[in-house]
Amino acid sequence: MSNTNTLKITVKNGATKKDFDLSYTLEKSELTEVYGFTVEGDLWKACEDAAYIQNKGRFTVVGFRKGHAPKSVIENTYGKDVFVADTEEVAVNEVYNALMESKTIDAENLAMRPALDVSALENGKVSFTLTVAYMPTNVEIKYTGLEIERVQPDVDGAVEREIAAAQDRAGFWEVVDREVKNGDQINLDYSGSIDGVKFDGGTAEKQDLVIGSGSFIPGFEDQLVGAKAGEERDVKVTFPEDYGAKDLAGKEAVFACKVNAVKEKKVPDLDDDFAKDVSEFDTLEAYKADIRKKAEERETKNAEIATSNRIVEALIKNNPIALSEALIDQRAATMLSDMRRNMESQGIPFATYLSYIGKTEQDMIEGYKAEAKDRELTRFIMNYIVEKENIQVTQADFEAALEVRAASAGKKTGDYRRNMKQEEADYILNTLMTDKIIKFLSEHNDIK
Repeated sequence: MSNTNTLKITVKNGATKKDFDLSYTLEKSELTEVYGFTVEGDLWKACEDAAYIQNKGRFTVVGFRKGHAPKSVIENTYGKDVFVADTEEVAVNEVYNALMESKTIDAENLAMRPALDVSALENGKVSFTLTVAYMPTNVEIKYTGLEIERVQPDVDGAVEREIAAAQDRAGFWEVVDREVKNGDQINLDYSGSIDGVKFDGGTAEKQDLVIGSGSFIPGFEDQLVGAKAGEERDVKVTFPEDYGAKDLAGKEAVFACKVNAVKEKKVPDLDDDFAKDVSEFDTLEAYKADIRKKAEERETKNAEIATSNRIVEALIKNNPIALSEALIDQRAATMLSDMRRNMESQGIPFATYLSYIGKTEQDMIEGYKAEAKDRELTRFIMNYIVEKENIQVTQADFEAALEVRAASAGKKTGDYRRNMKQEEADYILNTLMTDKIIKFLSEHNDIK
């Protein structure tokens, strides 16, 4: 549904102010409103004058004290469009403030800060939309009496896996004269072609490959099982549709392979000598006891976290509440931005990564939407529970957590507090609140 409305805007320039009536369009859908504006004419001029007053101090003009050059002089010196971006900012802010002051927007129920999308900008005119998302109202959330299966710590399995990993690290590959089995390491030459034409990156010599590792495309490794050293085989595969190299995706290829050697992994026996070689202990029994002691604490904590995740999953499953699509879109876009920032901080160009996996930014955003919805729904449900149950983090809770962190860092609590940034304080508070909510949910649900 779309309609046209009028918004009263007051633009202040120093001691003077001017009132304007600005027409706008409004499109409504479930929990979402999209406001469309075009600022031009006298309103643009007023915003431009305000932009000049706010920003004139940035410019240096010969013959004038800084901040005292007339607007026309600055434009002649720096270009007629020098204040366009600043005017856009003023216009958007004035419109946003007017919407909030007029209570056109339900500020108390906003799900996010309105999202700005500028569709056109030129000297004298700007067109933009503000997308507003609201949280659901008048909903009842089921958060007690749920049946949830507790995750049990797998200490025995953890001990076995760690010892097996230590065995594997201490092992070595030994050449054998037999057919290739799953788990063997082979050395091979291969040359790939599509329709008889070799392609870039499809040829190599003396490459080591562990059969069953999944290092090569699906179907490649399986077809080498049963081969012997010196044997040549043609391996026929189809590249996945989502393969990183788009020119190969979905295409059938033939790899002419030659197995140069077959090796199997030899691992040491589990005895006291093994324990001495891989640890500080003299006996296998002592080595296992140490692994078990560490595993019990780690696996118990992991099981608690996994159980907490199941509680959250149960909340989502039992409360299929509709959320604003604009809110989900924004969360997904934020998740993409976080991923880009993390990758680029590691020196990986994000555009290169997207090219490698054959996806666009929009593809990534679409892929994030399901998780984004779960995150926002979880946040909504948690806030609901906090309000309903009056769950609070006290100053004493915060001080106790601070003492633990300070002790862990080998510092006095006072010194730690003085050097703590606001982001860390927020993290501590959020963690404490989450722990309290989970504790409440654990006590008020049937966790078996």
